[in-house]
Amino acid sequence: MREVRILVVFTGGTIGSAPESGAIRPAGEKARKLLLTHFAEERQKACEEYFGRRISFDTACPYEILSENLSGEHLEKLEECIREKGVENYEGIVVTTGTDTLAYSSAAMGYAFADLQIPVVMVSANYPLSDKRSNGFSNFEGALLLILSGGHKGVFCSYDNGDGHFIHYATRLLPQMNYSHRVESVMGKIYGRVEGMTVRVEKEVLGMEKEPGTVRLSCKNLSGKKPAFIRPYPGIVYTVPKGCCGILLDTYHSGTLPALGDDFQNFMKEAKKQNVLVFAAGVPEGLVYETVDRMKEAGMIVLPAASPAAMYMKLWMAAETGMDLRQALFCPIGHDLVSVMF
Repeated sequence: MREVRILVVFTGGTIGSAPESGAIRPAGEKARKLLLTHFAEERQKACEEYFGRRISFDTACPYEILSENLSGEHLEKLEECIREKGVENYEGIVVTTGTDTLAYSSAAMGYAFADLQIPVVMVSANYPLSDKRSNGFSNFEGALLLILSGGHKGVFCSYDNGDGHFIHYATRLLPQMNYSHRVESVMGKIYGRVEGMTVRVEKEVLGMEKEPGTVRLSCKNLSGKKPAFIRPYPGIVYTVPKGCCGILLDTYHSGTLPALGDDFQNFMKEAKKQNVLVFAAGVPEGLVYETVDRMKEAGMIVLPAASPAAMYMKLWMAAETGMDLRQALFCPIGHDLVSVMF
């Protein structure tokens, strides 16, 4: 039986935590062993018999945090860890992380490893593994099934919503909504579905051609200047943060922002004065509200359909490379721009 080597990179998050002293805290080696031991005892033999391949795990742990504390330094360590372990030594890589910043860490890895010829799969959990409600074991197995089935390249996320187990492109994840454990992709455009022991790739994905003009991004030096990420709300206070390398505004579900007042115009003028580009994410294509015209007239750059979280990470990573921000944000990388692919 041929061996398949898989690297599992642990970084903490709920999937690596456990209740202790009245709070959920990182559980260290205990949680890491639980994940691999449970798979070995419950599912590994069945997977090996189905695919006719013996599974061998290597592990690494560049840091261990609750993911709300994720920083640029952590993402840089994660990318370095994967590269130092040697991607050529493995047929797939699983990264366990937290759900709070899953959309951000997944996008970062999706951009950093967009041209990888093996699958990297981001895995998290809605509850600690010690909780019977946890989907962590299922999410982990979904990642392994994707690797074992072969032929998948790039960065993905395996997540079981309960009413469906989906394989997402890492760059298409939307941040999870408050009070919800669901993980969704932009416009529901997923890569595939886990069905039994197989991964069924979506029909529209099967006909896709290789992305044109992909540029390289990295998490190196993300501890430097940062972009600003602003979400709209009634009575919004627009500001241009000192020293920011760019500004990304999320929009309401209709793709709009408060753009009628003088404060918006003054904000755009100040950004132009400081030579700071302002982008808007979440604006649909086709017929839009008149507000979008106001946004464009003021100098705001409206981005193609994509996850606002991914666009934030893309802006941040592109700024640190010194490349042209417009070029980077409009260039499809890791299948992030939905409008380009469908």
